[in-house]
Amino acid sequence: MALLAFPGGYGGLVHSDSGRMSISCCIRRDALARVRAHYPGRAAEAVLAHIMTSTRGVHEALGGASLEDSFLCTGPIHPGIRSLRKDGVFFTGNIAGEAHPIIAEGISMAIQASSLLAKLLINGLSEDYALMWRFRFAPRIAAASLFAHLAMNDTARTAALGLLRAAPGLVSLGARLSGKSASFGDGRLTKTSQPG
Repeated sequence: MALLAFPGGYGGLVHSDSGRMSISCCIRRDALARVRAHYPGRAAEAVLAHIMTSTRGVHEALGGASLEDSFLCTGPIHPGIRSLRKDGVFFTGNIAGEAHPIIAEGISMAIQASSLLAKLLINGLSEDYALMWRFRFAPRIAAASLFAHLAMNDTARTAALGLLRAAPGLVSLGARLSGKSASFGDGRLTKTSQPG
């Protein structure tokens, strides 16, 4: 998924089947309010218009595209760490903790956390779940929060781009912090195999 940053938000653009492309994004509430005041129509239409006019790469990639069916929209996200256990019930997935989607780790974290919990339950070590969960996933959530802030703030984004141009090795560090590793052969990011 190609990461894109636009004024007030960030998103991803991915090729799917039959020549289709999909775009997904997050936008700050204040930016959404400005976008909706500037562009007519529904929120999704206004956000797409904003992205198309403010992001050259998206305009080039989607300039000749047409919408198929309708927009799929969702509400606010709530990144952060929440309760991992209550009244003898263990939590995993987004109910336990949610990373900003900028690192595309939601499903992976849910599967990995569920696997971790299952192994701990099988081995009678369920009391270690919260500690182990935080050890494995809190750094990803923190990294995702930092990356999202950098992408959604115009000044921070410009500074971060300058820093990345001066020290491109930081991309690999960011990939590791978000649960991925860099494959230097072709420049693509690949998933690391995470134990448990």
